[in-house]
Amino acid sequence: MQYIADADEAKKIDGVSIYKIGIPSFVLMERASLSVAECVCTFAKKEIDRILVVCGMGNNGGDGAACGRILAEAGFEVEILLLGQEEKASEEMKQQLFIARNLSVPVITTAKPSEYTVIVDAVFGIGLSRDITGNYADWIQKINQAEAIVVAVDIPSGIDASSGKVLGTAVKADYTVTFGVNKRGLVLFPGMQYAGNVIVADIGFPKKAIEEVMPKAVSYEKEDILSLFPKRIPRSNKGSYGKTLVIAGSEQMSGAAFFAAAAAYRMGSGLVKIVTHENNRTMLQANLPEALLCTYDGTELSSAKEQETFVKRVSEEIEWATTIVIGPGLGKSEIAAFMLKQVYKVKNIPVLIDADGLNILAEFVRDGMVLEETGDCLEPNGSPLCLPENFVLTPHLKEMSRLIGKDTEQIKEDMVASCKAVSGPVLVLKDARTIVSGGSRFYINQSGNNALAKGGSGDVLSGIIGGLLALKMPAFEAASLGVYLHGLTAEEYVKKRGFSSMLATDILEELKNLLP
Repeated sequence: MQYIADADEAKKIDGVSIYKIGIPSFVLMERASLSVAECVCTFAKKEIDRILVVCGMGNNGGDGAACGRILAEAGFEVEILLLGQEEKASEEMKQQLFIARNLSVPVITTAKPSEYTVIVDAVFGIGLSRDITGNYADWIQKINQAEAIVVAVDIPSGIDASSGKVLGTAVKADYTVTFGVNKRGLVLFPGMQYAGNVIVADIGFPKKAIEEVMPKAVSYEKEDILSLFPKRIPRSNKGSYGKTLVIAGSEQMSGAAFFAAAAAYRMGSGLVKIVTHENNRTMLQANLPEALLCTYDGTELSSAKEQETFVKRVSEEIEWATTIVIGPGLGKSEIAAFMLKQVYKVKNIPVLIDADGLNILAEFVRDGMVLEETGDCLEPNGSPLCLPENFVLTPHLKEMSRLIGKDTEQIKEDMVASCKAVSGPVLVLKDARTIVSGGSRFYINQSGNNALAKGGSGDVLSGIIGGLLALKMPAFEAASLGVYLHGLTAEEYVKKRGFSSMLATDILEELKNLLP
């Protein structure tokens, strides 16, 4: 598991290490600078390359100046370029410049970036919070226009360390050497597109400092699967692994129900039952004979008596389940909305709402729907939108936009902050970098690729998470591990084939090779 810090958390880790534990700031700076120099040494050639280290006047500049001195001592041709007024430099930066000059490392105030083959970006660090303008913006443009390999110190200058937002302009790096823990701005879009190959360097932050701050966001790695995935019991039966109720599919759409149900089974759910339109029976029985079926023909709300009977049927299926997945391919018919209202009353088991279920829920919110049975009122434009804590919502950006009444571009600008617009449930905000929000905790997914951009992919994800919920995995962990596994299937697939050919059925097949 990898911690991912925002700007404030990264500063606190630094502060705890220096002021509470007592590691001198200069020691950490030397180790940071050495890690950047080591990165440069992996590709640079002494007899060929000219290196320009572009430094601001803060401690990020100090890291750069020390890196330049280390590279010069190693035999590289290096110049340290200063941007800003030296008299306003931090004490550490002044000390690093003093050392560099004593070792005859050239310190300059003007240069042509096009004359260098390697540029080290040490202008701004994680503390930047305003747009870059003026001379600094001009220099960033020059760096980006130079035909040089660019190495960023801690974070590319101009990237917001917490959100990944570009603050006016930003350096486009080939490598970023970040210190101690990864940063949200290097993982989230658009920042990750500017970071290049990210190297998380150990510069000596004690484990105690990281644990005291405890960054709220994490990301999983392949070795985490075995420790996180629920263990099977030697003496057990199908009832030991939960009963997943999948309410999915509509009169003209059968695939979504299959994908969600098959994924739940693939994750280890003991029993899966599908509530769907009668039209889907033949396909589902032929392709997923393991699933139980409960079908409707669309006439169930035609009279008070029919409705009463249907309420009883749905209630019985809900009572049977230990986990409910509702929404994939469900449509937005009257009967679909009716079933969601019944499911909304469930408080004692996990309920995952996806796809059309979310679109119907958004209409409930827009209309300020009052649920007579519970007294709950879904108010439009709530801030935040409060929903039951046993829910898991899995919206993509457009579905999220409908739920909270924000434009998708606003949501994309700060994905983590956007998650806070929904209170109560676990939220899986799907994008190229999916974020799982558990209130005060976040999972930022780094697995996957664009092979997942296919119909049915999201239905499989709903089933994956639903299957983990049926195994009694806590909702935040189930959603996080489900998203990670879903992405990992695409990574495994493209090792053997191209990005364009993967189908949702291939996700199901790849899962077999990943699960314990």
